[in-house]
Amino acid sequence: MVLQSIRERLTGILAFAILGILIVPFALVGVNEYFTSSSGNIVARINEKEISYNDFNQSFSNYRRRMQSIMGAAYDPVQFDDLVVRRQHVDSLVNEELLSQAAQSMGLDVDDETLAQEIKNIPSFQVEGEFNADVYQSRLLSQGLTPKQFQNEMRAQFVVSQLPRNIAASSIATSSELKDFVALLDQSRTFSAVLVPAETSDVTPSFDEAEISAWYDSHADEYQSEEQVVIEYVELDADLMPSGSPPEEDILREQFESQKARFISPEQRHVAHILIQVAADASDAEKETARQTAEDLSKRVRAGEDFATLAIENSQDQGSAAAGGDLGWVEAGVMVKAFENAMYELSMEAPISEPIQTGFGWHIIQLQEVRESTGMSFDEARMTLVREYQDEEAARVFLEQADRLVDLVYEDPTTLESAALVMELTVREAGPFTRAGGEGVAATPEVAAAAFSDLVLLQGSVSDPVNLDENRLVMVRLKEHMPVALKPLEQVRDEVVATLTENLARENAKAKSTQILASMQSGESELETLATEAGLTFGRYEAAKRNSTDPEGRLVQEVFQLQAPASGSVVQAVLPTDSGFAVVELETVVAGELEAGVTPIQRQFERLIANGNASMEASALMSQLRAAAVVEVFEDRIK
Repeated sequence: MVLQSIRERLTGILAFAILGILIVPFALVGVNEYFTSSSGNIVARINEKEISYNDFNQSFSNYRRRMQSIMGAAYDPVQFDDLVVRRQHVDSLVNEELLSQAAQSMGLDVDDETLAQEIKNIPSFQVEGEFNADVYQSRLLSQGLTPKQFQNEMRAQFVVSQLPRNIAASSIATSSELKDFVALLDQSRTFSAVLVPAETSDVTPSFDEAEISAWYDSHADEYQSEEQVVIEYVELDADLMPSGSPPEEDILREQFESQKARFISPEQRHVAHILIQVAADASDAEKETARQTAEDLSKRVRAGEDFATLAIENSQDQGSAAAGGDLGWVEAGVMVKAFENAMYELSMEAPISEPIQTGFGWHIIQLQEVRESTGMSFDEARMTLVREYQDEEAARVFLEQADRLVDLVYEDPTTLESAALVMELTVREAGPFTRAGGEGVAATPEVAAAAFSDLVLLQGSVSDPVNLDENRLVMVRLKEHMPVALKPLEQVRDEVVATLTENLARENAKAKSTQILASMQSGESELETLATEAGLTFGRYEAAKRNSTDPEGRLVQEVFQLQAPASGSVVQAVLPTDSGFAVVELETVVAGELEAGVTPIQRQFERLIANGNASMEASALMSQLRAAAVVEVFEDRIK
């Protein structure tokens, strides 16, 4: 991809950002260099091991970049620079160091082969999904790191992760825990309910100015304008670049000869099959029975019985049995080797195979039709070759122009004007728009994210290149920032009145519900009768589960919060719903029970419980490590 190539070549700010995103939250880049710094540069000390401000700041910056990538439009840079957040991050670094020291004391380590594979799996070191040594070296070099330094840091991170990983692997769920979990999770409740909707149409609001102002003042956070920006940007579009002259004839012929296989359509075969499955752990007797079944079916087909009918009645391949075993058109390399070999041995004169064994079981194959291999001449392929050549040439030119644009912008990352002048590009404007995006170029989520990034919003720099599609990119800078602000009362007066009206309607619905409950509890009448008298709908719900949505999802959740009634009694209550309130009469609560045997859902429950136990064990371990350690945190140095 073109932009991938750009990213591989970029240096400076962009390369720094790329590697910053790569490093895990607790990575301490170049940590050893800073341990020798003066004590005034120390933010924490753990058993004589020091964390410098440089270490903390690098790690915290990486954390913020990651959160921005995860949260997208919801990311607020101010929120993520709060002192509380910074203190929490110091705690995470302290915990990381404690785990590292514990791992070292236990002699935990990782072998070189495993470490190498972990590094190869990092996407930032890959090109088109494959590890690229040149990219790896250049990315480390841009950070002033040698492969050895980076490997040491990765090794330390991997070793540290072994402790919680081993805890998770060793955690189990006891039978009593599983029983209690299922009893609670799969609990069912039977109840009656009358829904009392909050109808705004039944309310005649007459709110005075004091009521409106009081609500507005006490709920100011609900009437804030969204943060917005206006950006400037330049766009580079390969489609607007000259396509260049067509290639020479000899170049095209050379391309054709070197890629001749591309222009040949392979032979295809339309086949069907009957599958008799054999389980991996099947006994010898079961394997023999399956083979014999396949042999009998093969004989029946050869004797003239309809293949499709036998497939429908006998094949255990659920994907094809209903279609008479039809597998459609198949070419080389699609099926497993034994199946493929047998398929190509068939002919239209002898279209039925002997039983063939694969890892799935026994197959009887039917050949229905053959499409012969076909090839294109040079003249037939010429237009394709010309188009591909021009596309490649356009991509090359685009890449060169993209590199040039990036270099020009990074010479002065506070403006787009000079780069645009040299490149004969137009500086355009977009916005205002929020973190959720806007119109035009701002409709692209990546553009919106770039506009609200720390680099653009806080540092006032031009963004890194943003990919709009394969051969189109933009770079943006901030023109105007409109922070969150309280909307004037006059602007939101209708919203305030609507809210007050809805609140009044809910108060009326709650009062009506409370009156019905009182009448029911006094013995005046039963719930169903009271509902009829009030013109409301009565419903009784048998054995409702936690995920039931009848009569209403929120009401069901509220019912499950009620205390179970004593034997022979009921629990009556007024509960909130999404649409108003409800009068509820809870009759019975039945605990869930484990099914006989071990079911897949029970295994999931066991894993959930085990994970919960592992989390508590990991928390307990961290508490023990902290209690046994000497930890100093210098809060004044992290502000």
